[in-house]
Parts: sequence; structure tokens; C-alpha cells
Amino acid sequence: MVDAMLDPYLVEPPFSVSFSGGATSGFMLRKILDAHGGSLPTDARVCFANTGMEHPKTLEFVHRVATEWGVDVVWLEYDPTVKRHFRVVDYESASRDGEPFETMINYRGRLPNPFMRFCTHRMKVRCIAGYLVSQGWKH
Repeated sequence: MVDAMLDPYLVEPPFSVSFSGGATSGFMLRKILDAHGGSLPTDARVCFANTGMEHPKTLEFVHRVATEWGVDVVWLEYDPTVKRHFRVVDYESASRDGEPFETMINYRGRLPNPFMRFCTHRMKVRCIAGYLVSQGWKH
């Protein structure tokens, strides 16, 4: 392993990675894996927050990263009807027709817009934070 002072990807555990399923996010995850000798420490989590509006190739990429790189990617979706407003899904059960996004709009009673940009906060940030808290992490 490389000295943490020399490698910004050598993150001190515990830590979480919000994996968007995009190329840049995949690059960051690969660099973090490499910095840790090819696998993540046991007290690290990789989360993918699915809005149901992702391109099918994004879902395939997240699935391939998990399978080919040996990463336990936790698939999450926004669900305001349960505690902490998330549910765990997987590649097969993940929404593909915008269901979590529509649920968020119905729950909030309005569309996100440039003045109220609550979709990322609700569907990704709070969803992942809720999952981590449910796993015993401090908020």
C-alpha cells in the first residue's frame, strides 16, 4: 500500500463511497480499491442510489463493477413509507420505470425545480445516510 499522505485514494476507514454508476465515479472507486490493495476494508461501504430513471447501461455498469471487481455494492431506493426512507434492492429488483422518482414527487407534493432542488438530497444523500445509520454508523 501507498502512504496516505501521498495517495488521496487511501481513505481511512470507516468510509462510504457514493457510486453513481458513471465513468468518473467508477474511476474513483477503482482508485480507492487499488489504494487499498485491490479490495475494500471491512468497514467501508459502496452505495448506489437508484432513482429508477437511470439509463439501463448505468445499471449494467454498476452490476458489472460489483461482479468483476468483487465489490459489495449496496443498491438503495428512496421509499418514504419506511423508517429512514430507503429500501435495499439489487440489480434484478431495481426500479427501471421511475418509480422511486415518482414516489418522491408524490410524497413532496411538487416537482423539483431550480429553486427547490430536493431530488438529489432526498433520493441519494438522505437515502445513503439512512442506510449507513441503519448499519450502526453515526449520523
